[in-house]
Amino acid sequence: MTFAKASTPRCPGQDQRYWRPEDIYDEPCPRCGTEIEFWKDEPMRICSGCQNEVRNPRIDLGCSDWCKHGKACTGKSGA
Repeated sequence: MTFAKASTPRCPGQDQRYWRPEDIYDEPCPRCGTEIEFWKDEPMRICSGCQNEVRNPRIDLGCSDWCKHGKACTGKSGA
């Protein structure tokens, strides 16, 4: 009998099991001031108050700088 893998490997730099509480945070919408919850790896969210597309001011994809798979994940150069 063969079983499927329970989980697929994840990028260790973005694996939420290793995140800290400060990796999820609120930022005010620059247009209307509504608080928007961001996760450190989210590039943007839509504000629920004014429907403005808001870029994450504290995005953290720092692992792409040293990870051998960084370019495949983000499109920028890896180590």
